[in-house]
Amino acid sequence: MSDLNLKQRIRAGEILIGVSVPLDASESEMEAIISKDDYAFAFTDSQHGPFNEETLVRFCEASSNLGIPSQFRIKHTRHTYLIGNILDLGPVGIEVPQIETLETVQEAVRYFYYPQIRWQECRWDS
Repeated sequence: MSDLNLKQRIRAGEILIGVSVPLDASESEMEAIISKDDYAFAFTDSQHGPFNEETLVRFCEASSNLGIPSQFRIKHTRHTYLIGNILDLGPVGIEVPQIETLETVQEAVRYFYYPQIRWQECRWDS
């Protein structure tokens, strides 16, 4: 396992493989899934299934207990305004589905910061 966090490993150009884990997986189920290979993160999804905050918190806690970062795909592109709240629940990464415009990217990145910032203030090196 690397001493670098996921963001540092991405910036270093490391090829990272994640594994999809059901949002409602128990910690032991997650452990069985991630033990099959040397995965860099566990990924779960709300775009194609039911989602509530308590379930995401449990998922992120289990992931943390197992020493693997978690990533979460939000339900819809129009939900980027929830990114800050979702990050508070535990995932270290967010995937925004079906981005088709630069404006959507700018909006999503803006909501990663608190308080929210203008696009021109976003720093890619932090």
